[in-house]
Amino acid sequence: MGTLTITRFNGVEKFRLSESKAYCTYKHEEDGSKRIMMWFEAETDEEPMMTVPDTEGLHMNPNAEITIYLDELDLNHFGVRRYEIEAGYDHEQDNWDARLYYFEHQDVDRNVLMLEYKGQGVFGFQWKGSTTDICYYDGSKPDAILEVEGEFLLEEYEQW
Repeated sequence: MGTLTITRFNGVEKFRLSESKAYCTYKHEEDGSKRIMMWFEAETDEEPMMTVPDTEGLHMNPNAEITIYLDELDLNHFGVRRYEIEAGYDHEQDNWDARLYYFEHQDVDRNVLMLEYKGQGVFGFQWKGSTTDICYYDGSKPDAILEVEGEFLLEEYEQW
């Protein structure tokens, strides 16, 4: 199914994905237009594949979500696409476009998302971004790098 990896100042934490789903809906804009909001949710197993000393005994497992906005979605012609999202938190809309939840919700910045539509609702998925270290929110440690890779199934893909 895939993995979620967090590269931190003190090592690498890696988790198997237990669930990897994608969803689409129409989002109505203030000007009357509508766009497609597509988001990807990654849930992880409770047991890490790799861990580091400062989180090892805490028995937490992360999840992550990233959202993109499309003018149209034709799965028959989707192919391979790359998206860049600089800021994980959209202050104008007051929501997260890219976030990690481990101990707290936190935005993921400098995101690069690669999607490849493989058919039957399945997307090949690679996401990389950076976030404040998950244990040191004061900025005293370098940012952590989040990477999620795997296959995601688009719910109700027949509609698109």
